[in-house]
Amino acid sequence: MNATKLFWDFFDNEAAPRLAKREKTFRKVFEYLDQLDGPITIVETGCARLEGNWAGDGQSTILFDKYISARDENSTCYTVDINPASVTECFKLVSHRVTVTQDDSVHYLNQLAKKFKEDKRVISLVYLDSFDLDWIYWQPSAIHHLKELVALQGCINKKTLLVVDDSPQNVNFLPNQSNVIEIFGHPKIGGKGTLVAEYAATIGAKLEFSGYQAGWTGF
Repeated sequence: MNATKLFWDFFDNEAAPRLAKREKTFRKVFEYLDQLDGPITIVETGCARLEGNWAGDGQSTILFDKYISARDENSTCYTVDINPASVTECFKLVSHRVTVTQDDSVHYLNQLAKKFKEDKRVISLVYLDSFDLDWIYWQPSAIHHLKELVALQGCINKKTLLVVDDSPQNVNFLPNQSNVIEIFGHPKIGGKGTLVAEYAATIGAKLEFSGYQAGWTGF
């Protein structure tokens, strides 16, 4: 079931020109969702927190809201953020179609997964972006996102698309030039998705795309 022309007009004309490094991978996300039949369920960690910050944060919650609203009446999106200010701002930016919750994401996902498993409900898209990344000391963020994946076990399947933001290949962050990312060496996903990528490779999950964001199926 494809999203309506309304969404793709919005994406192509309003979102894509402003998404910068995320444009190509977000396009792949929605093209993948277009291939799925029936209503979809999107679960996101780390909500949109600043209006108009397309190049900086990606405005993912707004994109998901636009997509499900254009697709059908039964598709849903759930987003969680630990920061109350971000949650308050997100409420202003999205429609009633999005459930916005303030909580620690791992705790929230664990509770949500229990409910989904009881209802025999499977998530279509998981988008992980809850823990701000320090490009030098990346480990806490990468560990947190791996915990989020673990918390969702039981309500994702081989068709679930799992995407981690801020996960470019082989990044060497130059601390004195805060906007410079240098790509080097043999391709390897880094940033927030470092440990998710290692786990995915170990279990044979399929890497669907890799750019500034990385996405897999087959978990």
